[in-house]
Amino acid sequence: MTAARAERTSSSDVVRPFESRVVRQEWADRAVAPMVDARGLTEHAGREEVPEDEAYRACPRAYYVYRIRDTNGDHVGVVADVRLDAFASGDVRGHESVDPQRVDALVQYYADRPARAEPVALLHDQPAGAARRVAEVMCGMPLLQLVAADGVEHTVWQVTGDETDTLAEALAHGVHYVADGHHRVAARLRAWELAGRPADAGVLCVVFPMDGLTLSAFHRRVWGPVDAAGLLGAASGDFDVRPRAAGTAVEGIGLYVEGCWYDLALTGSRPAASAGLDAFVLQDRLLGPVLDVSGQGHPRLESIPDHLPLEHATARCDEDGGALFVLQPPSLHALTRIADLGEVMPPKTTYFAPKPYAGIFLT
Repeated sequence: MTAARAERTSSSDVVRPFESRVVRQEWADRAVAPMVDARGLTEHAGREEVPEDEAYRACPRAYYVYRIRDTNGDHVGVVADVRLDAFASGDVRGHESVDPQRVDALVQYYADRPARAEPVALLHDQPAGAARRVAEVMCGMPLLQLVAADGVEHTVWQVTGDETDTLAEALAHGVHYVADGHHRVAARLRAWELAGRPADAGVLCVVFPMDGLTLSAFHRRVWGPVDAAGLLGAASGDFDVRPRAAGTAVEGIGLYVEGCWYDLALTGSRPAASAGLDAFVLQDRLLGPVLDVSGQGHPRLESIPDHLPLEHATARCDEDGGALFVLQPPSLHALTRIADLGEVMPPKTTYFAPKPYAGIFLT
């Protein structure tokens, strides 16, 4: 996103019900899976394709309620079609930059599989009435209920009757923010541009309330060997470096190197907006000038989502003499402010969970 916003789209039809084919319960174990850019194009190539005519049933124009239940509780959103020109105009705002090569690969993937819907996760400040209507829908019989291989439960209800108008009104106003799916959005926008920007084109999204997903960080591991003394000495120029006992909470940026933990607290004033995020500060002050790591895509840099055990990363540091930097996630307020300013974070800065699954809908 740029700071200069294009002319706004009409808010009344930015978020719309949609016609689709929904997977049948008996086919769900084979058809429903993590999204391709979550698991990788190579892994998808080995999956058995299901016969669409048998595995899916046609459904009328509707919204759907989608609940993802994991160890952190229930995460409930509304599945809808969102106009692509709303992403271009800034009515739907992103916060994270993308890797052009990943976007190119997804453009080709979606061209080969035009019906397969891989939903984007959005956040939206929904009124209380929307939550009540969603709860009423969930009292009915679900269309689909699946416990995936990872133990996460996915349940889908179709929205009918009065609930449709209430949800349409609730979702029509205000700003929507991309939580998960920046590369999917970029790929859809690229294809939309190549097609001449058809006015009615959209992308399937799951719209969650602002507190509907868990926000965590990606950590950074630099492959060794790393000069630990030189790194700590350089860090002391911009950070207050304090030893930390293993197992205690990180207070600033955590650093693990040569078998020891440290807290790095930035001294002096913190830059404004996105430049003040820990991911930017770490890159500008240490990764780039001290470790000669240029950023995402560098062969010595590994991004590690917060839900993976740190013990695995520290063990690899012990083996190769590398360094691990543990980051705190930005606040949701900081994320939305950056998006409102038209700025972006580096790739692999935020990690929203849980992830919607693909293969539930064909559009």
